[in-house]
Amino acid sequence: MKFYEIVGNILGVDASSLNEGSNATNVPQWDSLRHIEVIFAVESAYQVRFTMPEIAGLRNLGDMRQLLVSKNVALLEVNAERKIA
Repeated sequence: MKFYEIVGNILGVDASSLNEGSNATNVPQWDSLRHIEVIFAVESAYQVRFTMPEIAGLRNLGDMRQLLVSKNVALLEVNAERKIA
């Protein structure tokens, strides 16, 4: 499953509406409980674990994507079209 699809499924939004800047401020469905669910779903899907300091540093999906890349997770589906304009 692709990164934005995972997050979209948890938040109950269309994955195409999400981008690097998506966060709890600009996605109304993204509350504190769903944030935890997103973290767990991404960890499970990509078989990684985030530390508490890493989780605390996440401000948007771009941060999460970069964290996954730093853990050697290949996210081929994330491309320039998802960047913030």
